[in-house]
Amino acid sequence: MDITTCPECGAPAEITFRTALESTGGPMEHVKLQCVRRHWFLMPTAMLADRPAPTWRAESPRERPRRA
Repeated sequence: MDITTCPECGAPAEITFRTALESTGGPMEHVKLQCVRRHWFLMPTAMLADRPAPTWRAESPRERPRRA
């Protein structure tokens, strides 16, 4: 499993597919990724964040603030 950061919300995202697509400068590697918040992208690998995999976690029901 390949994990990275969602470019939209910063949550963890899994790279689900890799391929090379032709371009005028030669083939470019692209990835399809989907984050835990259901965003998905097909983008060049060069556009992936150059930061470590996130340590984000879902809130448990006990950690959510109570509404009055």
